[in-house]
Amino acid sequence: MLAMLHARACRAHARAGDLRASDREANAALDAYSNAIPLTEDLPSLYWVNLGEIFQLLGSSALNLGHPARALHHFQQAATASMAELRESYDGDSFPRGAAIYEARAAEAHLELGAIERAVAVAHLAVEHMGGVNSARGSTALADLRTKLRVHQGVPEVRSFLEFTA
Repeated sequence: MLAMLHARACRAHARAGDLRASDREANAALDAYSNAIPLTEDLPSLYWVNLGEIFQLLGSSALNLGHPARALHHFQQAATASMAELRESYDGDSFPRGAAIYEARAAEAHLELGAIERAVAVAHLAVEHMGGVNSARGSTALADLRTKLRVHQGVPEVRSFLEFTA
């Protein structure tokens, strides 16, 4: 839980635009996680906390700070995280709402880097994960992404995505 609190503090500092404080909390989150007791020995209510979840928050923080390449690096780490021979990656199939939100943020990072086609491909993954999930946060993440994509509606893939999600 301590690792998650540091990761949330990282995100709060990122939203406030404080890079140094955000980075300090990111490092504290990773340190706390690496020094934590095994999840199987922790409180059952913390079943959802793993290294992948921490990296997702660090990716979102990097995106808030205007560092899309760094955000994508963290999102990739979330997908491949392993620790002590245990698979610690973010499980989007078990948490579809969260997966959709993080995929929308990854699409936004691709868009900020000028990789429009890749942004649309990842945006489609976010829509797939949202299928059947009623979530205000997920819907807001997708709506925000659609707004940012509208600037590029002259690109056929973008136009198609906007029509598909209208």
